[in-house]
Amino acid sequence: MPLHQGYNVVTDRLADTDSELAALEFFRLAGRDADIETPVTVTGIEDLLYNAEEGDRSRVLSELRQTLRQTNSLNAGDAVQFLIDGQIHDAAEFQVRIERSGEGVYLDVGQLFVEEPKSISADQAVARK
Repeated sequence: MPLHQGYNVVTDRLADTDSELAALEFFRLAGRDADIETPVTVTGIEDLLYNAEEGDRSRVLSELRQTLRQTNSLNAGDAVQFLIDGQIHDAAEFQVRIERSGEGVYLDVGQLFVEEPKSISADQAVARK
């Protein structure tokens, strides 16, 4: 399946992009309204969220959502591929399940976006910019 316009949350790389950024670098660039070549693959968002204190994750997600919402680095027609090392879990709330220390951990990745991602397949969900 191809990348869609907006934010693609994927567990298997759908497209080879010319640009690939670690999540922290991606959000730093977006926060500065720096140029981001698209389509872009963003890796490690699950690690960024997992390594945040559990009690701070909602605040971190909120700040990252505001960064995505306010950035001028991305246009409505751009495609961003968030490559997740885990599984999409689309139940009452959109989450991803990752394995850490032998346990499954659920991260509320859907809170990153203004609009909750819609599942396209078991390996891909899309949220509009």
